[in-house]
Amino acid sequence: MSANGDVLRERFLATPLVTRHLMASTWIVCLLNPIFGVDDLLVASPYDIIRKGQLWRLVTSIAYVPGLINALIMSFVLYRLGSAWEQERGSIRILCYFLLAIVATNVGVCVLAILVAPLAPSVMSPAFLCGPGILSAFLVLITRSSQGYAGASVSILGLFTMPTLYFPLLLLVFFAMFGANPLESAASVGVGYAWARGYLDPVVPSDETLAAMEQWHLAAGAVRARGYVSVAAAGPTLPSTSAGGGAVNSRDGTQPGRDSVNDLIAQLRDHAFAGGARSRGARDGGL
Repeated sequence: MSANGDVLRERFLATPLVTRHLMASTWIVCLLNPIFGVDDLLVASPYDIIRKGQLWRLVTSIAYVPGLINALIMSFVLYRLGSAWEQERGSIRILCYFLLAIVATNVGVCVLAILVAPLAPSVMSPAFLCGPGILSAFLVLITRSSQGYAGASVSILGLFTMPTLYFPLLLLVFFAMFGANPLESAASVGVGYAWARGYLDPVVPSDETLAAMEQWHLAAGAVRARGYVSVAAAGPTLPSTSAGGGAVNSRDGTQPGRDSVNDLIAQLRDHAFAGGARSRGARDGGL
């Protein structure tokens, strides 16, 4: 193997465990799909989930890859954003967050499809498909994270500013412009807002639960694998907004919001889950 090949292999193996396996599965599915049509078994759609009862699609859309361009985008986002989050917050936590975000989004899509079907029957047709679950999960988590910057604003290409509270709505428009499933994008943003307001707290695993899951016999191999980030070595969960507004709670205090798109993206990357781990029922400002 060439020196460049060794470098690429080492860089890939140095990527955190969950991110590494999601990236690998992305390309495996992308390569196998033209031959075996595996996307027909993985993609989520209201028709298959509701009419045919294929509930596994609520989860398997995490591996859905509709094409080469999507595989490149998903790999880039996973490598640059997912790996940083996993290193800071733990492998099992980020996996649980991805799965929760994807399942909740797909459930939301089905609910929206039922509501709008009388006006747009096509949403219940076999041809109405959701997109890659990984991208939906990132939209959920970015939406959830952006709600920690209460009172801050973000500059959009220097043209105008808007409160970070509404930044996910701009992402919703952006996704729609590039052909994303509108119901799925709306469901992702809605799930992110609901998560930020604590409505998903009953199903979000606590640090104690995650630590206990690491002790399971079935998890022993993964916990010992290269690149696994344990709960003990990682930081707390998603940020909670301070009661005073305009800042994000962190382990060392508070941080002011940033005022540009690049800074916001950098802060989402570096501090998306900064903020004290909350006990159940502890709302904004509680560390």
